[in-house]
Amino acid sequence: MEIKKKKIADKIYLLRFAKQRDLTLTFVRIEAYYESPEFKGKIFTIGQFKKWYTKENKGKFTYYQDWTGFNVPSKVLKPFRKGYFDPLSEQEEKLLKIFKKEKGEFYIIAVYGKKNFRTLKHEIAHALFHTNKSYKEKVTKIIKRYKTGKIKRDLLASHGYNKKVLIDEIQAYCVAYEKVLNANFPKKMREQVQEIFERYYQIK
Repeated sequence: MEIKKKKIADKIYLLRFAKQRDLTLTFVRIEAYYESPEFKGKIFTIGQFKKWYTKENKGKFTYYQDWTGFNVPSKVLKPFRKGYFDPLSEQEEKLLKIFKKEKGEFYIIAVYGKKNFRTLKHEIAHALFHTNKSYKEKVTKIIKRYKTGKIKRDLLASHGYNKKVLIDEIQAYCVAYEKVLNANFPKKMREQVQEIFERYYQIK
């Protein structure tokens, strides 16, 4: 499994995977522990997750094809390091090894392949939201000026998000991927959030 690690900003690490399946196999439980509406903060097996995801997805388990990028704070690795999720998968073990020497709190974003500019931009927006207080305050203030009820319902209906991460998701979708959801994003809101993003980060 090929993974390239790079520090792209203060407290932000980017992991690039060669293949989507390796990416999703690595983050399936980590991401679900962080923000799943069903498993957030819980200890669970991959079998339990597959059963739930299949039920929510009309009888099909398509997780490994559905997701193209991930973002998680380093604190979510703690229960995996402490053995609560034993047995770890081969991919989970490799991820923990990659960050074994990192100290303090940091943020991890991950994508696969090389033609993934929009996914990368989306995940960087998440990382900024969690590592830069000023960025978070500015985009949150913008989003709260607009009616976002339909957007929030669409996010919750996608079965991937907990209510606590909705503002974060909205700002990241404003930066990139707004057309993925059925709800229309107010044009002015998108432009204002994108302007803030460009002010705080330029992708090289």
